[in-house]
Amino acid sequence: MKDPVKEPAAKYPVSPNEEGQRLDNYLLRRIKGVPKSYIYKIIRDGQVRLNSGRAKPTTRLSSGDIVRIPPLRRPAAHELPADLAYKLVHPKILFEDDDLLVVAKPPGLAAHSGSGQRVGLIELLRMKREGYLELAHRLDKDTSGVIALALNVQALRSLHAQFQDSRGSNFLSKKYLALVSGQWRGGHQEINQPLLTIQTSSATKQSVASPDGRSAVSIFTPLEKYKHFTLMEIELKTGRLHQVRAHAQIAGFPVAGDSLYGNKAVNRRLRSIGLRRQFLHASNLGFAHPRSGKVIQVNAPLPQDLGAVIARLPEIDGVD
Repeated sequence: MKDPVKEPAAKYPVSPNEEGQRLDNYLLRRIKGVPKSYIYKIIRDGQVRLNSGRAKPTTRLSSGDIVRIPPLRRPAAHELPADLAYKLVHPKILFEDDDLLVVAKPPGLAAHSGSGQRVGLIELLRMKREGYLELAHRLDKDTSGVIALALNVQALRSLHAQFQDSRGSNFLSKKYLALVSGQWRGGHQEINQPLLTIQTSSATKQSVASPDGRSAVSIFTPLEKYKHFTLMEIELKTGRLHQVRAHAQIAGFPVAGDSLYGNKAVNRRLRSIGLRRQFLHASNLGFAHPRSGKVIQVNAPLPQDLGAVIARLPEIDGVD
């Protein structure tokens, strides 16, 4: 076990690329290996100074501001609980330049910490990279595939604007591959069903069809039909909580392996051929580059675990 890292107090000027960040998020990136609760404690206690004065965690930083960080004693950045070691493999980089980093998120890794997750993709990447790094959007923990991160504030704002207005965008596209339970009848179909986020008795958030919900539009296209399943490409025109999974359930074709919206009996049969998660993969992300405006299309191939399930589908007789 290595000794903790000892660091003296230090002052850091806020760069133009860091302008607009909240103080707490700035510190989470700057101070690696320190619990989030400690970050909030040193802000609350006034140990962190912004331009020689106290500040709130939500204070937005401006270029040229000076942030003083108190003396720190923290574990080496690479030391994590043993059960997280397998997640330290660097995700495959699909696209990278001075503004963006797009990677293939592995399944079983949350996009960020919180809600019982001690570490997520963003925290792992920050341990390996210096400078500004923020998630431009999210993927469920058990969903694999393309996820974009911004390397400066301007890129983050551009991508956020595109994601928030995807229905009116000529560029942004989000496509998923999903295996659904049941043989799809017909072809291309648009599902336009408002979704309302509710909290279940187990404190889990879930989307349900409701006229009081927010607009949600998904386009389902069958790629391959099997006896009891269909491999679908699903394009999202909006970005609601669990949108693919909720719309698939509403259509009567729940995502295979989905523990929240799926069919438990079918999921048990699928576990026998190796499906250990929901069969959902973010296969494509298209967007306008925040600096050049050029249309970028990034693809992530179906991961090995889901490909192996497809190969073994003939072993499943189905559940009536």
